[in-house]
Amino acid sequence: MTKEQQFWDWFKANEAKFFFLNQINDDDEKERLLDDFLSHLHEYCDHLFFEVGGLPDEKQDLIITAEGNIDFFEKVEALVIKAPLLEYWNVIAFKPPVKGSIIEYNGIKLNSETMYFTSLGYDTSQKIGLRIYIDNYNSTKIKDFLTAAYLILDNILGEKSNAKDIGYVETESLPSISEREKLIELNKLPRYIKWKRSKLNI
Repeated sequence: MTKEQQFWDWFKANEAKFFFLNQINDDDEKERLLDDFLSHLHEYCDHLFFEVGGLPDEKQDLIITAEGNIDFFEKVEALVIKAPLLEYWNVIAFKPPVKGSIIEYNGIKLNSETMYFTSLGYDTSQKIGLRIYIDNYNSTKIKDFLTAAYLILDNILGEKSNAKDIGYVETESLPSISEREKLIELNKLPRYIKWKRSKLNI
């Protein structure tokens, strides 16, 4: 029996315990279930993680993620492709894009709808470089703003595209409205990447 089959056999036998995971109010019980799930997932690959989401009384999403680590993308895909048909679950490889993204990190709040970017070109691995323009930017917290920028890119692009398409990011203060004509709205980045890659045939 393959490791993929072992994991899914375990999940099918225990899926009912996780269906209402996000509705459990007992923190200790929720933590126990999360640890149980993660320990079985790590028996398959200890570099993979998971998220459970969805509205009550609807199919729940089970997202298998490598947290952006390209070295383990094949492990994610191999596990998800072997998933059985599950009546109450959507099994998803990688964290998907999120529309209207807002994130908070170390006291920094970023809203993708108020952010812009310019392209810095492609590197030798055909990954794009970005300069991201942020309102209320503070250059004394450059590391925190950079981390927050990567988090919002993860939401806008989804885990796989963020890891495979973005090679370099720098952050800068958003210029005045009159100077924004040559900038591109950050929410248009997925379309920009798709267009650019078709132009470059990559």
